[in-house]
Amino acid sequence: MRPPRIQRSRLRYPLDVMLGSAAHVRLMRVVHHEVGGPVSVADAARMAGLSTTGARKALEVLAGLGVVKRVGTGRALKYGPTDDGFFSPALNRLFEQEQQQYEELLSSLREAVGMPEIRNAWLSEHVNLDERSLELDVVADTKALAWIGSELRTRLMPTEKRFDIIIEFNALTRADELRIPADAVLIWGPGEEATGDRSSGAQTYADSVDRSWRMAQAIAEMMKSDPSLARRALQYTNMLLHEGQGTSNSDLGEWRQLLESYSGERLRDLLVSRSSRADRLRRSSPFFAVLTPDERDRLLREIESSR
Repeated sequence: MRPPRIQRSRLRYPLDVMLGSAAHVRLMRVVHHEVGGPVSVADAARMAGLSTTGARKALEVLAGLGVVKRVGTGRALKYGPTDDGFFSPALNRLFEQEQQQYEELLSSLREAVGMPEIRNAWLSEHVNLDERSLELDVVADTKALAWIGSELRTRLMPTEKRFDIIIEFNALTRADELRIPADAVLIWGPGEEATGDRSSGAQTYADSVDRSWRMAQAIAEMMKSDPSLARRALQYTNMLLHEGQGTSNSDLGEWRQLLESYSGERLRDLLVSRSSRADRLRRSSPFFAVLTPDERDRLLREIESSR
């Protein structure tokens, strides 16, 4: 897209600059919504999917507009939200509504695919700039394959209409041996049928506990450098509790209380604790679900290297 033919005053029309760049919007989302506090240029760039140089330039522009503020100096320089800024409340609400719309979309999809015959369902977040569409992969019982397609089409139509999108889906069976992609968003089911390694046999309870502990160790390390992780986990937990998760609501409610009241250090201590309470909570941990594809890859590599 070509730049506007006529340039306009930043003082009169600051939103032209604030919202006229995808980089600006991504960085405002990181600072105001995902972190909600000071963040370094390197961390902001990583979370926004930008180069460090590009993020630094954009943050300086936003600081000049009064949308973010500089915190510290030199190598300790960070950028945080301007809590008393004129646009800050509106920006916070805008990003909250954006998140709410996405969570309601996921909730609607879960309701559509929530059938006993469906083992797993996920969507891959492939970016399509030209169409409002998404693609679902569904793993169903073999005996249901003859009718599941038409049933799903009927159940997905209200979601298509409500969100004005096109939903395509692939109906698969466990025999297809398809692994859930790293960038997938799990909609339904635990993912075990599609991701498990059948050649290695069933995973023992002790193996499961040990793997969840090593995963918690890796997440605890990530939390040291990423202040948004606990905040994202809390937002995800609130969404699950709003939807209602049956018997798991008790543990999720406990997670919400911990995420709201524990400091980062106490959360990390709990994650890596070997207590029975920590073992129980790790089985419903909200952290893995909120990781980005890059973060998931990094975490899984760390788990494999720790064996």
